[in-house]
Amino acid sequence: MQLLLSESEGRVRAPIGGLPSGVMAVTVPVRKGGQARLPRDRHHRLRVDEVDLIADGSTDAFDPPEGLPDRDLIFVLEAGRRDWTTIEKFIGRERAWEVAIALVRCGGVVLRCGADDTLHLSQPVAWRRSHAWSMQHADLLNDLRGRPDPDALRSEMLSLMEQADELCRERILLAACPPGSPLRVPRDSTTGSTAWSVYENAIRAAAVWWPHRYSGKEPLTAKGLAAKAFRNSKDWTPERELAFSNLIAMSFDQAVSQADSEIRIRGPLVWRLGRVAADAGIADPWIGVPAKGVHAAGIIRCIANGILIVENSDTFEQVCKLTEITRSWLCVWAKGYTSQGILALLSHLAPLPIAAWCDLDADGINIIDVVSRKLQRAIVPVGMDIDLWRSTPHRRQEASQVARDKALATKLAAQGPESLRQLASEIAMYGGSCEQEAIQDQVIQRLAPTLSAIALPQRHAHPLGAYVKPQHPVPVSVVPKTALTEAILGRERRNRAA
Repeated sequence: MQLLLSESEGRVRAPIGGLPSGVMAVTVPVRKGGQARLPRDRHHRLRVDEVDLIADGSTDAFDPPEGLPDRDLIFVLEAGRRDWTTIEKFIGRERAWEVAIALVRCGGVVLRCGADDTLHLSQPVAWRRSHAWSMQHADLLNDLRGRPDPDALRSEMLSLMEQADELCRERILLAACPPGSPLRVPRDSTTGSTAWSVYENAIRAAAVWWPHRYSGKEPLTAKGLAAKAFRNSKDWTPERELAFSNLIAMSFDQAVSQADSEIRIRGPLVWRLGRVAADAGIADPWIGVPAKGVHAAGIIRCIANGILIVENSDTFEQVCKLTEITRSWLCVWAKGYTSQGILALLSHLAPLPIAAWCDLDADGINIIDVVSRKLQRAIVPVGMDIDLWRSTPHRRQEASQVARDKALATKLAAQGPESLRQLASEIAMYGGSCEQEAIQDQVIQRLAPTLSAIALPQRHAHPLGAYVKPQHPVPVSVVPKTALTEAILGRERRNRAA
């Protein structure tokens, strides 16, 4: 399973020599005005005093180096950052560099190193735990440090599950485990997890959540539920959230208040977050993947004909109920302007065609324009006909909002998606906004045949189940170090000139 996002996100490759195989160097961003920027000298040239070493290629969510002792793995997982002197003291000066590079190759750590005047590596400075491993470290540490007596812990879990009838199936599965056997997640567990610690905490949370739900009290907050349910931690991890959501058959941000935002999807896709799997094809009405867990997420299988982005949450829920669409199209809730996690998902599933159904207003057109530009791909609008905009009553707006929409629409009429420029021109001239709820029934009636006309005419299976273009791959040339340096500097000069 390959991750959707890598540690190179938002950086550029640094022209550094002396790198070990399987490792690449990327720039270390500097923060200025609250934003991460490329490091530059006073002449605005790329400055490379320090670099981060990351894996040169895709990595899995958790795949530690072969032969690494549990003692060393616990050392990596315990702290988010380690100074190089601490690393050498714990691992040993002779082994420290070899172990660090092995951890970089598998995506476990990001190694900070200095760079000399000749653009070669110098002394290591520190490492930090990668995003993917950080998303899972609490549960991974629980597994590595050992557990209490298996029979005693299973007996405790069985007693907990008696508190909620909804956990009857899970209780039967766990009760079938032979006495004396090691702690293993029962086969066919609804949690979808393969890690005992994740399974255990999902059960503990559900055993508290179900009785509270029927008590008529205010919904628990995410932290409140964790405080009542978990034994050693008040923190939710993305794996625990997804396993808990699988267990109660409800999106995490609907089950509790003050939850992390989610990527909501429905369709023929199987998603894995760390060691927990979720099937978006059988979710009802959708599956919610924690946005903060996207760095530890990957796609196991996707057999969709295309991707449909829906702006409005109510409309998204109605579309999710249409099996003629969800069995062949992956439906994604845009939640206004799409998040980085959703963009990563769309990019990962290229070249599946993308359709978008947004509000008939300037912001709806702008969502398509922004996503199209960020993905550098054309997006086909559906349910955004100019005739619908003309024939449907518009919502009431303040004069300031109308003026703002006209200004945005004027820009989009000249530079926005070509298929929506006529609609943008109308909005620029007259103003007006038509939300999806007003035209929902009309569009849904013809949505399935509309999407069928957009789907790829010929499908070619991707190793993970997604579809790829019917063409031969373009070979990637290896650029010499000096040429790479010149290419980067040349690009910088062109950007400054522009």
